[in-house]
Amino acid sequence: MKKLAVLLPTYNTELYIKSSIDSILDQTFSNFDLYIYDDCSTDNTTKIVLGYNDSRVFYKKNVKNIGIAKTLNKGLDELLPHYEYIARMDADDWAFPERFQKQINFLEGNQEILLCGTQGYWLKDITKNPATEWEYPLNNEYIKVYLLFTASFGHSSIVFRSAVLQQQNIRYDETIETCEDWDLWSRAVKKCKVANLPDFLIKYRVLEDSNHRSFHKATTHLKERSKIISRYWADFNIILSVDEVYEYYYGNKLLSSADFIKKIKFLIIQFNTLYLKELQMEPDDRKKFRYLLARRILSYWKRSSVYRFNPLIWFVIIKEVKFMSKIKLIKCLIR
Repeated sequence: MKKLAVLLPTYNTELYIKSSIDSILDQTFSNFDLYIYDDCSTDNTTKIVLGYNDSRVFYKKNVKNIGIAKTLNKGLDELLPHYEYIARMDADDWAFPERFQKQINFLEGNQEILLCGTQGYWLKDITKNPATEWEYPLNNEYIKVYLLFTASFGHSSIVFRSAVLQQQNIRYDETIETCEDWDLWSRAVKKCKVANLPDFLIKYRVLEDSNHRSFHKATTHLKERSKIISRYWADFNIILSVDEVYEYYYGNKLLSSADFIKKIKFLIIQFNTLYLKELQMEPDDRKKFRYLLARRILSYWKRSSVYRFNPLIWFVIIKEVKFMSKIKLIKCLIR
């Protein structure tokens, strides 16, 4: 069995795909094959890919346009039996040269890990590195709860362990248009351990017309997110309906003070229940998680347009929150 296959789907990416491919071919870890799955591009993508004279590059073009999830599953079905690891890469992103070497080293030394991601820079200008950047959680236990709020991995940074994907029959949900990755992570983490490296090893190109950022898919994206998150809350024996997730996470409904108090008390109860469960997080991760929950309360408060200095609301929130000390909660809410 070969060591590593790189699965790179593409569709009309003539402006970026050469940079992406070059960053893969320049890896310090060279024992891999790069498979480019073209979902029926109509631009010069085919010409650019076929211009490479490298025995590691394989080009496959779909007979018809089938979408990202089906294309990824097609690639997994064809590659998993022949490679020990499968790395993901997108045609508009860029990988640092040591990416594969660090991820393979980590996976070789941690046999219990199904998938490994890395940190990354999200950039409109991919030639730059920002001075600071937010980071994904590193450890399995924190990632498990972090997935209730965000996708927790950069899709292009993932390396899968093939044998476990095969054994657990883990694939992308082909009915999902815009966040098939988040859905897969939330199902995979129930069966296997996952991790992110602390290293910044990839650059994500921020494009306004990308699969989940395009204007015409914005509503679909948030609804799909809400459905995935609602289903995942149920794994913790906590029920938040799809509509409740949408309102608490993304909605901008104007509320009266009375309605807001009723709704925020419900949300705090769910957060308290989640935090007080037997979550085996590291102390630093638990501290970050408390802060995350408090900021989610503040976000909903702001989006509801309820007066921020209503003393009754402050009293209710401070009284009801059990996952954070009152002083730290107040400091968090007034920042």
